[in-house]
Amino acid sequence: MSDDNVQIILFRLTHIEETLAAIHSEVKRTNGRVSALEIENAKWAGEARAKHMQRMILTTVLSGSLLAVIVWFVQSAIR
Repeated sequence: MSDDNVQIILFRLTHIEETLAAIHSEVKRTNGRVSALEIENAKWAGEARAKHMQRMILTTVLSGSLLAVIVWFVQSAIR
């Protein structure tokens, strides 16, 4: 292998290293954005679960209250 071939190989390796470094920095930036999106998505999912739980509790309380009113009305009508 001649010196020219070695120099070409070394030049190409240097170019590959620079390209890999650029790719690595872009991957780190992209991962940061993806992580932020995942956190935001988890936040929205948590809020949706909390709202669902609140709706379930409210429905249970209102149903129980309505049932109590109906029972009271029926008992009052019977007496």
